[in-house]
Amino acid sequence: MEFLFKSATVVSSSGQKTRDIYVKDGKIVAPFKSEVMTVIDCEGKLLLPGVIDCHVHFREPGATHKADFESESRAAACGGVTTVLDMPNNTPPILTAADLAEKRKIIRGRSYTNYGFFVGAGQEPGLLKDIKGAVGIKLYMGSSTGNLLVDDPDKWEEIFKIAKVKNLPVVVHAEKESRVKSGMERFKNNEDPCAYAYARDCQCAREATEAALELRKKIGNKVHIAHLSCKSELEMMKEFKNPNLTCEVAPHHLFFTMEDMEDAFLKMNPPLRTITDVEALWRGLMDSTVSCIATDHAPHTLEEKQQDMWTAPAGVPGVQFVLPLMLNSVNEERISLEKLVALLCENPARIFGLKGKGKIEEGLDADLVLVDMKKTHTITREDVLSKCGFSPYEFFTLKGWPVLTMVNGEIVMKDGRVSGEKVGKELEF
Repeated sequence: MEFLFKSATVVSSSGQKTRDIYVKDGKIVAPFKSEVMTVIDCEGKLLLPGVIDCHVHFREPGATHKADFESESRAAACGGVTTVLDMPNNTPPILTAADLAEKRKIIRGRSYTNYGFFVGAGQEPGLLKDIKGAVGIKLYMGSSTGNLLVDDPDKWEEIFKIAKVKNLPVVVHAEKESRVKSGMERFKNNEDPCAYAYARDCQCAREATEAALELRKKIGNKVHIAHLSCKSELEMMKEFKNPNLTCEVAPHHLFFTMEDMEDAFLKMNPPLRTITDVEALWRGLMDSTVSCIATDHAPHTLEEKQQDMWTAPAGVPGVQFVLPLMLNSVNEERISLEKLVALLCENPARIFGLKGKGKIEEGLDADLVLVDMKKTHTITREDVLSKCGFSPYEFFTLKGWPVLTMVNGEIVMKDGRVSGEKVGKELEF
């Protein structure tokens, strides 16, 4: 199909410029004339590259009672996300080339967004040598949802060496397992809602992050610290600064503190932190210590989250509302549009080598999101498209919303309704 985004204010990390954007055969192209072109009036609106969420758990295969690729990619597209990178803690976990091929087969043709897959680093790192077409390697230095824990430093080194040869980033869940275990034991009978956060404290995260950074310095491979949450971790990112070292922050660590924890609905790994940490994360976004924003979208059922703090699973959904949350922050002057496009679009494409993604330029893929910065809406449970049926951001009133999402040159969402075809494709490497 052929489209003209007329008089669009196009946003990049370097600024804003009003111009016409032409789309044909799934690509952004040079101006052309056509009698069958669909014209989209962009007057008064912003045109952004499609958001890239580089950390999601869409739960398929193995936990489709919580989520599946169709439901979660629909939620993503509704929120202006056009590409997702899915984690390997499935059932069974994605550890081998055969596991990856089976997951690829299950997902094909069922996604509204483009997608890529991480492979897990398990107890047999040598299996990673046969992996092809993965976006990166996920290493769980501390235990979390699933059974992918690797807490042996010798195996970390083997994993990093393989990743360097394959030129793949290692995405690290950085929590020190011995401290996780001791903390969970120490606080298990504590009824304070913040006890879970105390059990997996910033010291737990800092020690694991430091180990990962020291090892990366020794091996020289690409390392990406997932869901960084503490001021002390940010300080280490500055100390170990290197082009091959990047990190992400999740929206729940920007918009909540541990004092917001009344029950298990805000339980996640790593847990919520103090206001001092939250303020440091915001500064990290602005001074580029933080490379990108990623949701760690991790849905669980309402019934599962209604269990007590120590029994309920960790994780919250986020992919549908990350862009509105951050657009509202632009309206509140907490962050600039240019910085936001860098964090949500350009940097994820660069870090994970996503060809044709992250920018609005001729020759690149037509993954676009049209934004109305004046639109205001209060999130309700009825808005939630994730199969889990809830959001931690319910009752947030946000100003600034996506009103159209285009994936591969096809409109998949318009005015909040996802009614297009499932046109998402697996990323090519």
